Amino acid sequence: MLIALLVFLAILAGYGIYNAILMKAKGVEEHYTHRGEIKQYSLRDGSQLKLDTESRAVVAYDNGSRAVELLSGRARFAVSENREEQRPFRVTANGVRVESGNGNFVVDIADNKVSVCPLDETVTTFFNGKTETVGPGQRLEILPEGRAKVFQRKYTDIDWLSGSLVLNNIPLSEAIEMINSYRAVPVVLLNNDKKDIIVDRVLHLSRLDEEVEEMMRSLGLTRESLPGSEAYR
Repeated sequence: MLIALLVFLAILAGYGIYNAILMKAKGVEEHYTHRGEIKQYSLRDGSQLKLDTESRAVVAYDNGSRAVELLSGRARFAVSENREEQRPFRVTANGVRVESGNGNFVVDIADNKVSVCPLDETVTTFFNGKTETVGPGQRLEILPEGRAKVFQRKYTDIDWLSGSLVLNNIPLSEAIEMINSYRAVPVVLLNNDKKDIIVDRVLHLSRLDEEVEEMMRSLGLTRESLPGSEAYR
């Protein structure tokens, strides 16, 4: 029985490798990050794809287009400046299409909303039969029903690109939720009377564990032992 199981797993793994090779040969690549990871990928045309924590994207290049579908999470796209490249660069996310000739922009899927933040060049978005152009310093937010609003971009929209987590005057409960999106072991607050404490702090993702503990101490909270989590009271 054990031998049969091992053979089955080996076949399954082999099929997975074969399928990945076949997809890549067709110009299709899948990239993803686990919780706490931020990764950058070089695409075959020289463009760059940077994925935030728990994000997934499928890249599909062919002779006519350079297409990327963001399936979940958040990504920054740095479009190659190759002047000989004629294929349009298109990103889709939850039915929203973003096009850019060059430049950098961020696309984010959260709470069924799609946000688009151009970083240095204007981008054009298409959704529900509408077209919207946004420029650097702006953030376009598109709701599932097709309504859209343009906001001034905040640093918290792009803090992850510099390896930071900005907690900008938010309740501790919300800060913990943001922190946990980058941690394999979640932070748990044991006393609810502390959840509304306002937090105003910048954490560095490379030192997140140490800085979270320092932050909690500064708020008068002490760490307690709790299986499977990092608890504070």
